[in-house]
Amino acid sequence: MEPVIKANRINVIDSIRGVALLGLPFVNVLAFWSSNINLSGTQGDIWVQRFLYLFVEGRFYAIFSFLFGLGIWIFLSRAKEKNDRPYALFFRRMLILGLVGAIHNLINPGEALLIYAILGIPVVFFNKVPKQINLILGIVGVIIGSFFGVKLLLPLPLMMLGLAFGQYRVFESYIKRRKIWMMVAVLSFVVTSILVAFLWQKAPTDGLVTYMEGVELTEAQVLSNRAFYDFANLSLTFAPIFSVFYVSCLVLLEPFVKKLLLPLNAFGRMAFTNYIGQSVILVLIAMFIPGDKIVSYSVATIACLLVVVVQIISSSLWLKYFKYGPIEWLWRCGTYWKWLPIRK
Repeated sequence: MEPVIKANRINVIDSIRGVALLGLPFVNVLAFWSSNINLSGTQGDIWVQRFLYLFVEGRFYAIFSFLFGLGIWIFLSRAKEKNDRPYALFFRRMLILGLVGAIHNLINPGEALLIYAILGIPVVFFNKVPKQINLILGIVGVIIGSFFGVKLLLPLPLMMLGLAFGQYRVFESYIKRRKIWMMVAVLSFVVTSILVAFLWQKAPTDGLVTYMEGVELTEAQVLSNRAFYDFANLSLTFAPIFSVFYVSCLVLLEPFVKKLLLPLNAFGRMAFTNYIGQSVILVLIAMFIPGDKIVSYSVATIACLLVVVVQIISSSLWLKYFKYGPIEWLWRCGTYWKWLPIRK
């Protein structure tokens, strides 16, 4: 029994996955370096903090969840083409993902992989449900989860939505549907622009000041923090709209800048390896930060940008000689219970 390796890989999906992965470290670093990150007191740092909560927080996590649901459909479809036992393979695949997620959770509490492995089990059964129902359930679920502003309520409906997009074969004919994608991009751009103007004004002038041991917050800072939490919750409510804008723009641009997106494509193809790698790198860096050292949002953002650049370059180089990323390869071997070749 050999795994399916389809020649006509849908490159735009890897590029979207790469974009989603781009945003994750900029949010995760706030947790990894939580005891050190704080505002430096400059206006620029306040704007960087506001930018992260406005354009990054929840936006790329939503895309990743959507792609996971789409990936479920792709995996089952390709497994069925080989007359394999697709569901048995899938459950083994989720078991391995869950184990990796549980280990990863030791350094990144609340990480996504374990949650995805758990939610993937109920989602897979909806593969036999009519696509119209999955689409409706996904859209309604996203609206409800966004309305209540609870991040944990969103992955499941987003996965359902991704599964439905797979059933509709949206990305297999995305070039032929350029007019629809253009309408979505224009509409989401207009709504996103309005939301940016609205939310930017809602953010408190002084930003969010993290409490640090031995430093007492002033009454003004406490009030500013409360206002910032309200802003962050409101911003999370509209996160899926931003995600739609990001994805639709990339889908429209991809056919014209395909070669320019090759590094991003490689980055996305090694998403599993790079996701784990981001956590390891950020934790290792945190070990060398003195306990009383304050790291500004600007410095943390630059550090994450450097991490992403290094990963994009290394992913491109790696895939010149190998078929998969190292963790993707181990995951594939475990799924098919067979030692598979990795070199090209």
